[in-house]
Amino acid sequence: MWKNDDISHFMKYEDILSVLDECNDSCIFIWNITDDHYSISRKAVDKFNLDNNSFNHVLKTLENVVYPDDAPMLDEDVKRLIRDKAGLHNLEYRWYNKNHQPVWIRCKGQVVNDNENNRLFLIGSISELGTRNKYDNNTSLSKELVLEHEYKNFINQNKTVKGYFLIIGVDKFKSINERYGTDIGDQVLADVAQCIVNIIGTRKNVYRLRGDEFGILVTGDGTDFDMEAKKLYKEVRCEIDEMIKSRNFNLFYTISGGAYSFDAKNDSFATMIKNARFALHRAKLIGRNIFVAYNNEDYNNYIKKIELQDKLRDSIVNDFEGFEVYYQPVYKTNKNKVEGAEALIRWNSKDYGFMSPVEFIPLLEESYLIIPLGRWIIKQATMQCKKWMAVSRDFSININLSFVQILKSDVVKDIVNCVNETGIDHEHIVFEATESGKLDSNIMVKNVLTELSGQGFDLAVDDFGTGYSNLRYIRDMLFKIIKVDRAFIQNIDSNKDNYTMVKFIINMAHDLNLKVCVEGVETENELSCVLELGADSVQGYYYGKPMPAGEFEKKYF
Repeated sequence: MWKNDDISHFMKYEDILSVLDECNDSCIFIWNITDDHYSISRKAVDKFNLDNNSFNHVLKTLENVVYPDDAPMLDEDVKRLIRDKAGLHNLEYRWYNKNHQPVWIRCKGQVVNDNENNRLFLIGSISELGTRNKYDNNTSLSKELVLEHEYKNFINQNKTVKGYFLIIGVDKFKSINERYGTDIGDQVLADVAQCIVNIIGTRKNVYRLRGDEFGILVTGDGTDFDMEAKKLYKEVRCEIDEMIKSRNFNLFYTISGGAYSFDAKNDSFATMIKNARFALHRAKLIGRNIFVAYNNEDYNNYIKKIELQDKLRDSIVNDFEGFEVYYQPVYKTNKNKVEGAEALIRWNSKDYGFMSPVEFIPLLEESYLIIPLGRWIIKQATMQCKKWMAVSRDFSININLSFVQILKSDVVKDIVNCVNETGIDHEHIVFEATESGKLDSNIMVKNVLTELSGQGFDLAVDDFGTGYSNLRYIRDMLFKIIKVDRAFIQNIDSNKDNYTMVKFIINMAHDLNLKVCVEGVETENELSCVLELGADSVQGYYYGKPMPAGEFEKKYF
């Protein structure tokens, strides 16, 4: 700190600044209040909206630098210092940078009274606060740390406070950065912030959160905060849409919103922001460009899903504990007997018991756990096939492939190594891929299936007729087997449309020298119809449900 009796011995202001500037990252300033003269580090001219680092008429000149909303606060503090002729100046407010964007600064200085020369000085430093996790200089908004502090303060003051917290996120923001660069990404964030402020009317309750997120804290006595939050989201979205339109759609993007209605009596800051973020996550998961209010049932289901994924991971790590491959018989009509089976995974969790594949397979795919489990299934099924081939020489096993396996692993290498290690001919293994747009649109999927076909494995398109039903599957001759879905077999004996559709599929396939397996046959009447139509194989509860290998052996061998 400068001592009062040292002032008369100081060099010229500019010389002092040049010396201190070399050893300080902040901008050092000396304000001669008496003579109304101000000098600041030369680097301040490069950072802020200043034409010169030394000037007179200080408060008038600073009008071009200080953010208007913060000017009254600065004026009041300066008046206090002049009145008291002593004291510490310590404020956080905004200055305009060279791009005329407001950035948060901390201005800290000490009043020095040079009685000998009858001069009053303010000497101190100015530093940007963007790196201190309190303010975001790109958007000029307070960060999450400030939000947390303010929320805790007002709930401590008033436990009856209620309201809602709305989080707005830019959809596919990562893609914007990757395509246009981070400078454009920063501009998008600044534009979204400005649109929110335009609707709210102040920056006071708007916060810059992580990534592409912005938070809006609203308190009040409303009876339907979810509806209020939805209305606010729509207003912000319309403001952004108008801005994009005014720029001739040079850059188009959308926003999603998630909100949580809080009660200060029960909700901590962590609870409030966690639940609002979950609502935003749901909005982006559902399809983006929409608003979702927090729902406790959705959250509990999400937590259950995470817990299930953890249990699935534990089971896989512990030598696939609880998993077992079941086998459903495939009846070959030309040989009038069961001479094949489809391998189907089952999971008996020690915590949840037997679970439906409909519940756990999507979780396996989402977490990529289907890749190690898929390798294990292939190994188990091929070993079982070899064993049953000793009894029935032409026996074959159908194994389902997940698109995650195809797209995210070296599945062909895994399959070839496993089957070759088992020592059975490739023609005894059929790989099934569920009908999907990925079959046609993803070149990697087509390459993998082509390679498997080239290795001598037969391919079957599963659930044919219920998905995209692109005839290119058949034209390209990748698939040798078409599996007709159960939806067309139900009531085929009484439903003329179903009968005609199945007849068409079978006739078309046979004309192209392909085989047809009809799934979901459960009654004798359904069986009679599909046999009459010339199906090559039949699968369904009529012959047997999926069952463990031991039970399959007892029943069919």
